[in-house]
Amino acid sequence: MMVERIILGRGKTASKDGSEVWLRTFYQVEAVLDQGDDLQEVRLKLERMLTQWLSGEETLPETEIPKLDLAELDQLPWTAYKTKEPAKEGEAGWIFANTKGAEELVKAMQKCEGKLELGAYEYRFSGKEKQFIARKPVKK
Repeated sequence: MMVERIILGRGKTASKDGSEVWLRTFYQVEAVLDQGDDLQEVRLKLERMLTQWLSGEETLPETEIPKLDLAELDQLPWTAYKTKEPAKEGEAGWIFANTKGAEELVKAMQKCEGKLELGAYEYRFSGKEKQFIARKPVKK
């Protein structure tokens, strides 16, 4: 028997934050074997890759991780939603995404699909054109 390709799928179901909401994640990959490929070795590589994806252990190469300084982020001109005054430490607020000094935060958020939890805050893009960055304190 000649095996020409391997299709491998793996999934997991997990409770979201211990609530009654369950999330299902499933990945499927296909490998086309070249002559001389070891079938078992290719299968094990695919299984390790899927296991890593499902465990969330995937990491960006060091060169792709933006360097963020929490103190510098706190110094950005965050505006409080209610008072329209400068936001105090620990208070929700917003800035324009093109604010000088927020460039690395924007890059990091883009790599995290627009949402990033860092330090005491969660940062998200907001606005129709994602022209704002919103921050809110993380609930503990």
